[in-house]
Amino acid sequence: MKPQKPGWWLLDTEVFEGNSNAYGIKENIIDPPILARYIRVYPAQAYNRPTLRMEFLGCEVDGKSCSVPLGMESGEIKNSQITASSAKTTWFKVWEPFLARLNQKGKLNAWRAKSNNNQQWLQIDLLTIKKITAIATQGANSMSYENFVKSYIILYSNQGSEWKSYTDGSSTVAKVFTGNEDSSGHVKHFFNPPIMSRFIRIVPRTWYNGIALRVELFGCDFPQELGEISLSFFSFL
Repeated sequence: MKPQKPGWWLLDTEVFEGNSNAYGIKENIIDPPILARYIRVYPAQAYNRPTLRMEFLGCEVDGKSCSVPLGMESGEIKNSQITASSAKTTWFKVWEPFLARLNQKGKLNAWRAKSNNNQQWLQIDLLTIKKITAIATQGANSMSYENFVKSYIILYSNQGSEWKSYTDGSSTVAKVFTGNEDSSGHVKHFFNPPIMSRFIRIVPRTWYNGIALRVELFGCDFPQELGEISLSFFSFL
């Protein structure tokens, strides 16, 4: 329960699993997180007597949006922070990784991979750990031919050496995101849960004609000392 007005409480009907013994810790993630001043916990079942020791984990609410562009389109993310597995060379120049900026203009208006296979990737170094809440992708035109990524997976890393796949819920299989259907439109996906990381890799899985990407990441700064919002139950007899 949490108060909405003085004297009024909103009842959350989800029943959380508690403890199975007197000394263990049982943690439950609250998703979506609760924004409130007061919290009441009502025991639904108990062994012998309802007894609780507990801690809430969360962070301050500062009112700022955590879905602002992180700097691909604006140029705040510098060219040197954007790398790739390879880059395609055509008669008029190289389709460099730093061209992978959302709404990039010109004849060379995106990153294109040298080869079209599942070993290609585009990498963005945010320099510090950020809270990344969404991604938008876009394809490109080359000599009147459309090129775009139809599906992709996301890898992330804090050091740039060991990588984890972004998964769907409790699954261990990498989540496959639906990409674009043409070369100019935007397709945006929200990360739930968000990604807390410094490095992001976009790994194309399927594409039309060839791998071509323009990208923006959305999110906000992430205080290192704050963790995910969760609720932990500690019980004893």
